Amino acid sequence: MLRSTFFTHALGLGTTLLVLASASLGLPGCHDKTPAPDPCQGQVANPLTVGFIEAFGTPTPDTAYNNQPMVFEAPAAPYTSYQWLVGQIDARTGRRISVRFDDKTLGSIPVRLIATRPPNTACFKNDDGVDTLTKVLTLVPYRDRRAPIYGRFRGANKDTPSDTFTIRIYQGPNVAYPNNPVAEPSNYIVGVPKGCQKPYYDIGLTWRGITASDGGCSGGDITKGYLTTRDSIRLEYRAQVSPAIIDKIFLGKRVR
Repeated sequence: MLRSTFFTHALGLGTTLLVLASASLGLPGCHDKTPAPDPCQGQVANPLTVGFIEAFGTPTPDTAYNNQPMVFEAPAAPYTSYQWLVGQIDARTGRRISVRFDDKTLGSIPVRLIATRPPNTACFKNDDGVDTLTKVLTLVPYRDRRAPIYGRFRGANKDTPSDTFTIRIYQGPNVAYPNNPVAEPSNYIVGVPKGCQKPYYDIGLTWRGITASDGGCSGGDITKGYLTTRDSIRLEYRAQVSPAIIDKIFLGKRVR
């Protein structure tokens, strides 16, 4: 009788251990299952954007000079058609459009874009594929001295980052009529290349960008300068390193 009871208990214990071992063996398999990625993660119902680009290809977030052409740019794929309304009367189609504003147009200009794309009903069941976005561009008078492109910037050429120097973009007397107080002021940039104190004076200036072709010390052009942030500038220019003229890139930060 005793033997039978012991055998029964032993048998039950063995069965329990067997079941626990089986369960333990199955646990890693459960933890190894990685959920499938969500195809809608990161998707937004209206991904439409509008970019403002000044003359010379200078991007600007929301403000620009008047009296210059502006480019309005929409994203490419998945969009397939575009309808623009700039202000109240200027209607256009196309992914990139150009509108020239005269010197009388000032203030807030609403820029409305309606664009179509294939509907994304897998993530948004009521999506009809038509997106609308209105963004406001503020136009200020050309030569307004509040333009952020004006100022002093200290930095270095990209190929010699430890050799720092300062450039200055400013407004001064009219280059052709410096003694005429009613003549329109001219824009200048000085300090390019390093050590040059002869300013460039044939300046193409935008709210956030600059080009120049006359003046300076090297005989090269400032082909493109623009603010990458409010207080950071990238200046592409050509400098004479005898006997060659080579391309240089100046990267600088605003200094007070």
